[in-house]
Amino acid sequence: MFAAGLVSVSFREERPESILREASAAGLSGIEWGGDVHVPPGDLDTARSVARLTAGAGLQVFAYGSYYRLGMSANPASDFLPVLDTAEALGAPFIRLWGGRKGSAALSRPEFEQMAGEMRILAGLAAEREITLTLECHAGTLTDDYPSSLRFLALVGRPNVQMYWQPNQFRSFGYNLEAARALAPHTAHLHVFHWDARGRYPLREGEADWRAYLGAFREAGGDHALLLEFMHDGRLSTLRETAATLKEWLSS
Repeated sequence: MFAAGLVSVSFREERPESILREASAAGLSGIEWGGDVHVPPGDLDTARSVARLTAGAGLQVFAYGSYYRLGMSANPASDFLPVLDTAEALGAPFIRLWGGRKGSAALSRPEFEQMAGEMRILAGLAAEREITLTLECHAGTLTDDYPSSLRFLALVGRPNVQMYWQPNQFRSFGYNLEAARALAPHTAHLHVFHWDARGRYPLREGEADWRAYLGAFREAGGDHALLLEFMHDGRLSTLRETAATLKEWLSS
């Protein structure tokens, strides 16, 4: 049901080989490769190379973390193709993208509906390659809260459009647990970290919260990658300790 992995942009300054070496040593199962540094969109040679390196390390490519944003393109069917081609070359079954540049409260209804129409276009292109598109629960986008996320998913109405869930560091534990329960049936993967509005903390300090969140996803069923994102101190050397914490939770 759960597989432990890593978001590569946690270590933007590191080469894929170093990330894979540490992820393998930490006992992780796979990687979400980021599109801003490690696998740029349109660079198919790099995508194929990273795919080979990942397989050679005995790991999976869980997803391609793109930085394509809805609502920014005059020709999305054309502009999304480099992202889609790169994900396919990488062997990524999921693509993460972003719900515009405004929070849900700032969006007009026409803007919301326009982005839903754009998402339907992208989902159709992705479906031809058996790829699922995901939107991250992130501040400053249309999926910044779960009611907006659910409205958007319903309006898009495509089975290969899902969510990436993560706790909102600016909201309470109670809200985040409510959001996890609401979005769990629509969620592909999770980003795992322990932050609040003041800073980032070792993952082990968030055990009580995370056991509750994971319980919500267990109850909903389905398979999910739990992707560690941004160690509290930013160090690659901290990955093994952080991964051990996550794996301990999954085994008990």
